[in-house]
Amino acid sequence: PAVATWRDACGAHRDFVQPDPDARPRRVAVGGRSFVRFDGVDDHLGAAGWPEGAREATAFVVVAPASNLGMFRGILAGAKGGENDYTSGLTVDLGPAPSTRLETLNVEGRGFQGFANVVSSSRDFREFLTIATRIGSSPTGAEVATWLDDVPQRPRPRRAGSLSLDRLTLGARLYSNEGTAPYVQGFLHGDVAEVLLYDRALRDEEIAAVRGYLAEKHRGLAEALRSAPAEPGRRILETVADPPPFQMLVPGFEVVELPIALKNVNTLKRRADGKLFAVGYDGTIHILSDRDGDGLEDRADLFWDGRGSILAPIDAAVTPPGYPLGAGLFIPCKGKLALVVDVDGDDKADREIVAAKGWPELVHSVDAMGVALGADGSVYLGTGCQKFEDAYQIDAAGRARYDVNSERGAILQIAPDLQSRRIVATGVRFPVGVEFNAAGDLFATDQEGATWLPNGNPLDELLHIRAGRHYGFPPRHPKHLPGVIDEPSTFDYAPQHQSTCGLTFNGTGEEPRFGPAWWAGDAIVAGYSRGKLYRTRLVKVRGEYAAKTDLIACAGMLLVDACVGADGSLVVAAHGGAPDWGSGPQGEGKLFKVRYVGRDLPQPTLAWSSGPREVRVAFDRPLDPGLLREAPRGIRIESGSAVAPADRFETLRPGYAVVAMQVSSPRQSLAVRGAGLSPDRRTLILATDAQSSASPHAITLPGLGRTEAAKGSGGTSPLPQRAETDLAFGLHGVDARWSSADGRRTGAAWLPHLDLAAAAGLTLASAEHETFLAGLAAEGVLTMRTQVRLDGLLRPAVQPGAKVDHALPPERPTLAFDVNTDVTRAGFAG
Repeated sequence: PAVATWRDACGAHRDFVQPDPDARPRRVAVGGRSFVRFDGVDDHLGAAGWPEGAREATAFVVVAPASNLGMFRGILAGAKGGENDYTSGLTVDLGPAPSTRLETLNVEGRGFQGFANVVSSSRDFREFLTIATRIGSSPTGAEVATWLDDVPQRPRPRRAGSLSLDRLTLGARLYSNEGTAPYVQGFLHGDVAEVLLYDRALRDEEIAAVRGYLAEKHRGLAEALRSAPAEPGRRILETVADPPPFQMLVPGFEVVELPIALKNVNTLKRRADGKLFAVGYDGTIHILSDRDGDGLEDRADLFWDGRGSILAPIDAAVTPPGYPLGAGLFIPCKGKLALVVDVDGDDKADREIVAAKGWPELVHSVDAMGVALGADGSVYLGTGCQKFEDAYQIDAAGRARYDVNSERGAILQIAPDLQSRRIVATGVRFPVGVEFNAAGDLFATDQEGATWLPNGNPLDELLHIRAGRHYGFPPRHPKHLPGVIDEPSTFDYAPQHQSTCGLTFNGTGEEPRFGPAWWAGDAIVAGYSRGKLYRTRLVKVRGEYAAKTDLIACAGMLLVDACVGADGSLVVAAHGGAPDWGSGPQGEGKLFKVRYVGRDLPQPTLAWSSGPREVRVAFDRPLDPGLLREAPRGIRIESGSAVAPADRFETLRPGYAVVAMQVSSPRQSLAVRGAGLSPDRRTLILATDAQSSASPHAITLPGLGRTEAAKGSGGTSPLPQRAETDLAFGLHGVDARWSSADGRRTGAAWLPHLDLAAAAGLTLASAEHETFLAGLAAEGVLTMRTQVRLDGLLRPAVQPGAKVDHALPPERPTLAFDVNTDVTRAGFAG
């Protein structure tokens, strides 16, 4: 029920009240425990305080913040009528910046004015704790002391004076910085179980006694919070309490931490003999090898000590056998493209050659980014944009100084003799990974930029780089940049702020391949800021690429790059520290090796919504029917604008407002009512409640045969893995139906693409789709039904608080259909 009055239990009748029904928080009662839930939108309570004021005070709040979107989300505040809380009384709030954990607590008030974060030991959201704050007073000044449960936090000094506390606010703050009268703002999203406020500074032993009383009184609150019903319109994101350090999201893989101690490694590359180059953030380059033959690299020999000359290397490209300047690597770094080579063949580099330099300097960012070698010996180099926070480079007169012909924010081609270069493509922001695929096409990962520029790379991207194209950072603008056409990305990695970095392509033909055969040629992309590893399927149709991505791993470290080893394993470089850029050149990183050891286990290939109450999951081999005994009970499906597979394993999130909004955005559950198998046991068929959300969906499948076969080999024990598989799907697609010319045979299937060649490439190893598409070789009638929505493509992504150019005219898209000449008749109905 809504809380109109929260009674003062001490008998002083300082009740918290809310006369406005729309702003009332709700009381939640579960298992004999109760708390008051604030929605973060407008819920708050007010009470009369001490009109006479107080020279000292001590406050206790038993609270579980659920999210923090920034702008000083208030827990408890007190103020004098008509004055701001932070100048006349006090405020306990979550500070100015958004966060995804309780890592900021601003305790501010009269005599200790100005934002100051007192937190020294952060805590998770959606976890009850007792915040205790003591505001002392003495003629010479005193401390403001704060505890999170029994852990002291940072103190701050206070000048002597009296606090005005005649008006108390719970779940919000009371202030105004706009020259108007103070008003309630900064609403808390979270739960409060109890508030105690004293008009004196309690002694340490008294504070300990009160904390003990509150802990005993509210024992069981954690379980009550976990069991509480979801907030209206909000399902709580359930996280794994102790997630594996590196969780594979598909069956059949083991993960081992390599027994090598190195500083943070930025890039990994395999050379012709199968050994790996590890390029460190600090400029050192090591060769990794397996000393004892157990399949794990356990030795790191220094190839080149580039400390002082190679600053912040991001990527590398290995020279081919017989390269005239020597065996080694091209390494883009601050101010140059370096070529480090071993001339005499002793596995020690002898010299560093400056292969390219001279582009406009970036003072605060890395100049050169990704690098790749073309088949003709040309070197392709990506450079970062000149000003990511001011991409058009607007001068004092309002004129754009961005030059589309600049070598900044571009892909450059350097001649094989390293004597000349040209601009291949423009409009890239920070192309960290640059690589050629097996077809000889150039790709790059690029970084999200809408945080600083609306519609400027709304999401992290995978780009197919082609000569003469402009890739949208900065985007076309009728005034500032009218002369370009923005080339779309091949794939966008959502939700916002994944920080795609390292890029490698899985082997084809004789090259080593990671995972099942149908993974050959896929792009493997490292998502840095959230510890993600993606596998992106690319299908080339008439020079263009269609793409589909599966999240295959989630780690508790920042994943920066991956490389397929000579044995078909995947070696992954991880940084220590927190987003955005970890612990830096001197930080301790780790290397993980992922091996495909459960090759006989059915591997999921595709998930899709096959009807209004049905979801299907295809596998590359038959499933054991025994898995269905408990399947409906364990299978979970969620949907929401920010839902992605394995969100429960995510422990790293950058502290942007949009990320905090993602965490607190609504999530819906889709009930699974039954499960069955297709006759060939290659397709899992799930009966669900009615599906209606156009948002992304994530499905979790328990078990799937993670057996002893998927456990460790070699001398080092594999890391623990939870026996769960995670996949993404949506309600998009094409309803395809075929009937033979004589009307005797029919078929139906969901397809991911209108182009049949693209659809075939995106549904590899799905028996259901292979059968349907093979049947189209016979003469007949194919009917395809879908719906195309363009409004979402035209709406720019805007970071909360960002300025939007409302003068931009609406875009007018054109949708064209090309029909092959061998099709005798085609019609389209809108």
